Amino acid sequence: PDAGYIIDKIESSLYYSDADTLDLILYYSGEGTTINGKKCILPQDATMSDEYSFYPLEELYENLAKIQKMKQLRNITLFMDVDFNNPAFKQNLTAAVQANPKKKKKKSAEPVVALEEEIKPPEGITALFASNINQLSYTHPDANNGVFTYYLLRGLRGEADNGDKSVTVAELHDFISKNVQDTTAKLYADLPQVPLLFTSDPDRILYRLP
Repeated sequence: PDAGYIIDKIESSLYYSDADTLDLILYYSGEGTTINGKKCILPQDATMSDEYSFYPLEELYENLAKIQKMKQLRNITLFMDVDFNNPAFKQNLTAAVQANPKKKKKKSAEPVVALEEEIKPPEGITALFASNINQLSYTHPDANNGVFTYYLLRGLRGEADNGDKSVTVAELHDFISKNVQDTTAKLYADLPQVPLLFTSDPDRILYRLP
């Protein structure tokens, strides 16, 4: 959906709920890839031979930036159970490297650019990604969804709470990250999955438990 469609839904929700403001939470689970240097998600009706049927991540962010300007909108949170290494395309996977404490690290002559910058959302938008751009997002062996989604749901049900009945962005991410890494380290030791968090407010309360 484009920005106009989502804005219409937000205005409709506000009207029928009689609320003044709301938070926008978006969840995506599916395939992704890299085309011409751009990170793209693959809609259900995407055609592999037609790159214009893909949805560039930057276009999603441009639409969210427009929506973000709405005075009635408090926060935007994205949950992205996706990787950008669809097997139908060229993959860019990085295996786990075990550090050798006896070996001194070489100083890099050039500054290292964080790969995560390629999927960083606009300022003020919180995004939790299932993995970084050089990893895969795995399916949970005991559930009909991804490992990331599996622990996201458990965290949202209350397991991410530290005991105060309020779950913050950081608490949810920490819960998901630890469990995803522990699970994938056992199943896929050479190609682990490490979730990413982008936020300017990690202490923001996402929800309160009853």
